[in-house]
Amino acid sequence: MQAHRFGSLFLCLALLLLAGCRGLSLPPAPAGVALQPGQYLAEYYAAPDFTPARLRYHLAPFTVEAAQDVDSAAFLRVFQAELARAFEANGLALAGTREADCRVAGVVHRVRVSSAWRFLRGRISGELQVSGTFTRGPLVVFAFRDALRLTSPLAPGPAAPQEAELLLRQLSRAFAQRLLNQLLLYGLAASG
Repeated sequence: MQAHRFGSLFLCLALLLLAGCRGLSLPPAPAGVALQPGQYLAEYYAAPDFTPARLRYHLAPFTVEAAQDVDSAAFLRVFQAELARAFEANGLALAGTREADCRVAGVVHRVRVSSAWRFLRGRISGELQVSGTFTRGPLVVFAFRDALRLTSPLAPGPAAPQEAELLLRQLSRAFAQRLLNQLLLYGLAASG
């Protein structure tokens, strides 16, 4: 009887551990383009004649399909601000809808913050799955999809007032950095 309880407990703990170690799945790919593995993003497509440094971009509002333990409107404000900051920091011009050469649009398929077992693990984690396209008129000149997970170590004890918001900002910043690295460096990586 004692061995049966121990075996059941061990099985439950093993299943919990495996559930926590599962990999992130990629969101659906944007329609109409064949993506390839990226150096910075999970997958991307770039038109052969696409020169990102010479264009002006309009960042259309992304949409959120699923948000778990996250205020999607607040997250989108942070996400859009981090994207705009990354574009400007890398010398890419942002413009209004009419003045822009290229429109950037996308979908956040899933954003999640988990603080399960926070008191034991001493960390919280965030997940982001996103896909999108850069279009010039009806043509897709760049497309991507990516999934990333970040964890943040914490001090034991009660939750800090804005630890989830700080993690979401860090997650948004990490995605923007990956997107801009792939966008600006894909030609160098392909030729080198």
